[in-house]
Amino acid sequence: MGLELLLPLLLLWTQETQESELDPKGQNVCRGSSPLAKLVCCPGWKQKDGDCTVPVCEGLDACRKDEVCVKPGFCRCKPGFFGAQCSSSCPDQYWGPDCRETCACYPHGKCDPATGVCQCHAGRWGDNCESQCSCGPHGHCNPKTGQCRCDPGWWSATCRRQCQCNPAARCDPDTGNCLCPLGMWGRRCNFRCHCHNSPCAPDTGRCMCQAGWLEPDCKRPCAPGYYGLQCLNSRLPACKAGAYAAQLNPQCGHCKHNAPCSVDTGSCESCEPGWNGTRCQQPCSPGTFGENCSQQCPHCRDGEPCQIETGDCEHCDPGRLGPRCEDTCPSGTFGEGCSSPCPTCVQGACDAVSGECVCSAGYWGTSCNSSCLSGSYGNNCSLPCQCSDGLCDPVSGACLWGRKKSLLIGSILGPLLLLLLGIACCAYCHCATSREPKDRDGSCGPSRAVPKRVIRGHLPSP
Repeated sequence: MGLELLLPLLLLWTQETQESELDPKGQNVCRGSSPLAKLVCCPGWKQKDGDCTVPVCEGLDACRKDEVCVKPGFCRCKPGFFGAQCSSSCPDQYWGPDCRETCACYPHGKCDPATGVCQCHAGRWGDNCESQCSCGPHGHCNPKTGQCRCDPGWWSATCRRQCQCNPAARCDPDTGNCLCPLGMWGRRCNFRCHCHNSPCAPDTGRCMCQAGWLEPDCKRPCAPGYYGLQCLNSRLPACKAGAYAAQLNPQCGHCKHNAPCSVDTGSCESCEPGWNGTRCQQPCSPGTFGENCSQQCPHCRDGEPCQIETGDCEHCDPGRLGPRCEDTCPSGTFGEGCSSPCPTCVQGACDAVSGECVCSAGYWGTSCNSSCLSGSYGNNCSLPCQCSDGLCDPVSGACLWGRKKSLLIGSILGPLLLLLLGIACCAYCHCATSREPKDRDGSCGPSRAVPKRVIRGHLPSP
């Protein structure tokens, strides 16, 4: 329901806006009967911009399919046609609605039946085709300017002069000069260049060698180390700051495996380690080295850049050795270049950088010859004990109360076990000695009474 009300209001507002934009002095603009009435289009006209210039043919006065409204209620044939049915095209000398307009370019041209624009016949030019073209039979006249466009092989302002060039060449239509193709030279382009696929001067035939080749015949390539036009470019020596100077070698840049560079541009297929760029003339940026400068430098002394080819350091930090400072000092040495002997460290080792003794667990002191004081443990006795009584093992940090407790229990149980073992041994020995040899029951008890035998000639033993 809201949209149904909104659409009429919108149309009314649009109509009022259009009416308010009408020019009071505009064409076919009228005012209502009252002095305060708004401006409107006069009957039979529609608004276009600030005027009312669009005629209206409606109702019984509506135009047919092939007609256009030219005045309120008045129809004519479309431009370019005439006749009762508006089906006939205008003759060449007429144009416009009902073919009522006269063609200004007739008979030397034909008007467009709708717009009246002239289309000149051959040999005529100008707005109304009023001028005669001066071109010869081998030229074509521009219908707007009258300028002649010559056929190939002809030149001059009227295209009446024939070119004298080699058929393979092109003639300048304004000057008649022969424009030689690549590989030809001479006034008529009758001579062939002998420049090994390079062009030559069109007037003298002198070779103009391409980059990478030498005159006079462009058959000799640049000498090693040179490239470009006339082989005037050469590789410049490059330096690595503070390290070394690169020596000039027989190549344009630092091409890989000393391969020659391109004789025309000086570019390399690939670069030696430490160099990059199309001509391999740019050293690796600080901090990188190797092939394509893709590797990171090791830690050299004071952040010095490494050698761009190998990554080696010129100097190492104290305590380090090796081409890339990857090794620590051998045992017994320290300092820069590991050139200083270590002091005596009784229970420890020498620090590779400072030369100071790093004591083993449980020891401290300049020479690591002193045991840890009560309450500390570990390397250089640098760790505090964590036991309740502050006493711990100087090596491991284990609390000593547990150790004392174990020793106390051991001191009690040890003698007790020995006592029990002694009693057991005594009982066993007594049992063994109290048995007769011929006792067969194996028991350890009082022996049975055995009657004494009397041996003749002998007294019984007491």
